[in-house]
Amino acid sequence: MIACATLLSVSLLAGCGSPKSQRLLSQPPTPAQTGAALPLDQVPTPVDLAKFDSDPCGLLTKEQAAAVVADPPDGIRATRRTTLPAFGCTWMNPPGALMAALKPVQSPKTLTELSTSPLKKSGELEPWTETSISGLPAVVYHQFGSTAECSISVEVTAEQMLTFEIEGKDLPGSYWDTDRCGGVAKMAEFVIGNLR
Repeated sequence: MIACATLLSVSLLAGCGSPKSQRLLSQPPTPAQTGAALPLDQVPTPVDLAKFDSDPCGLLTKEQAAAVVADPPDGIRATRRTTLPAFGCTWMNPPGALMAALKPVQSPKTLTELSTSPLKKSGELEPWTETSISGLPAVVYHQFGSTAECSISVEVTAEQMLTFEIEGKDLPGSYWDTDRCGGVAKMAEFVIGNLR
């Protein structure tokens, strides 16, 4: 009789499973506020990149990571990128796609250089859309024509752009699965706001 009660208890516990993590945000994030296209080299208010250089993975709060990477954010892994051609941080909710905020340190380092790069000339960055984010010139593009991936480069100083991108297919827990460029734009808006 005791053996049966123990077996029943074990079965009930096994059937319950662990409680599913609750979303951190009470509602989906609002889209990024984008504006009209600006001249690619026009930066009326440059962004101070000191925080980006010292701690790029600290540029998204827990709530912001939930808004752009995955909600709940408990499984997100942030990894600092320290190898050429760009430095920065990648965020990933395994086994999903990764999102990155990068500072190119080799050409192309500016939007003007990107717009005249061999990749642009050969059509590898199409479709190419010029816009603005946080009052700064920005370009939205899809590397190698893949609409599953999206990149946004924002001119943050006269000599430097930051590139934000999403790579990969699965986005578990993401609010942006059907609007990947929207998610990348929101990440750019968060990071630039935190740098200011």
